[in-house]
Amino acid sequence: MKTILVPTDFSPHTLQAMKFAVRMVASRKDVKLIFFHATETQVPERTPRNVYRDLVEYELSQNWERLQSLSQRVLSRLGLERPPFEIDWIVKHGEFLDNVLHTIKEQGADLVIIGKSKSNGIQRFFYGSESANLLEESPCPVLMIPKQSKIKTVEKISLASITLQVDSFFQDLLDFAKFFDARIEIFHLHNTITDAEVFDKEGFLKNIKEKYGYENIEMTFVATEDEDEEIAESIEEYVNYSRPSIISVASYERPWYEKLFNTNITKSLAFETNVPLLVLKKITEQAKQS
Repeated sequence: MKTILVPTDFSPHTLQAMKFAVRMVASRKDVKLIFFHATETQVPERTPRNVYRDLVEYELSQNWERLQSLSQRVLSRLGLERPPFEIDWIVKHGEFLDNVLHTIKEQGADLVIIGKSKSNGIQRFFYGSESANLLEESPCPVLMIPKQSKIKTVEKISLASITLQVDSFFQDLLDFAKFFDARIEIFHLHNTITDAEVFDKEGFLKNIKEKYGYENIEMTFVATEDEDEEIAESIEEYVNYSRPSIISVASYERPWYEKLFNTNITKSLAFETNVPLLVLKKITEQAKQS
């Protein structure tokens, strides 16, 4: 994990994400931290092209300075006026989601850290949609930090599992966990028909520890129903009981018809949980063929 992208709209909830990102890499010399902002210039439709161009350039310049100043204040508050890691600032003009997705690919980002405000109802629909869509469309893992989160370090990461087929995303989780030497707890969500007691948990853990060379992994089982809403509620109940530092899920890249007819558990969790949410990317064979 070498390049971390931190988008901000200068609001208080994104400040939490900036602080966490800086703390995460505070002692690392081999990491690049990129602070990012997308801006859209609002001008009358009949504005001459050359005037519009000048306004765009001015706004880009002003926001770049604002972004640099804000990040420097964060570094200063955390006692890192001269950090060991590399820092860059990127400001682009246009719609947020398209620009941040392009920047992820352009910079080869390994992780995106974003802030989340507590919203509901109509606020959730309008203000949360871009962040929620980023969780689904990002080609790399995304960590969402709630505004009210006081997280400073990571001790336990709880991974929600439905199929126990974790190979397509487990390395990304491991790369993140190694930053903190954190414990990984896999909690498998199974329906009431499944007999968890006959599953070879010790054999499963031994295999995954040997394969990935990481010993600090545990496993437990949580009974739930098959409906998306029930799964999301079971995850939330488990988080309230287990109190992990971070909850992690795998976001499936699904064909268009599945997106049309299925509730997205990841988006639901993004709005409901008060614990930082790490969304990993799992690409299904079905999606590859669509």
